[in-house]
Amino acid sequence: MLPYYQRKDANGNVVEGFMPDSDSVLARVLASGTAEDITVPTGAKFCTITADGAFYFNTQGDAAAPSADVTDGSASRVGNPDGTNILVENVTDISVVATAARKVTATFWGE
Repeated sequence: MLPYYQRKDANGNVVEGFMPDSDSVLARVLASGTAEDITVPTGAKFCTITADGAFYFNTQGDAAAPSADVTDGSASRVGNPDGTNILVENVTDISVVATAARKVTATFWGE
């Protein structure tokens, strides 16, 4: 698995907006309201999830769009369609769901 690295300019400053190449990109085509799992590849450390619209994700169980208050800490997170970065070292699956049909990609990198 290709490593994640941050591009730096001649002064050593991180150049924003550039993602390194990856050899592991997975996709899910979601039906409205149906959660699907994305299996984290062996050796993955970092993941960027993108989508063609709003979505929710959860690394500790099935993703769900909240319909009421969730006060026990198990709520799904809202993903940024332009890219949500997460550490996946101790994660086996990422559950994703949306309230409308969506296409979601997960790009993975190693160390």
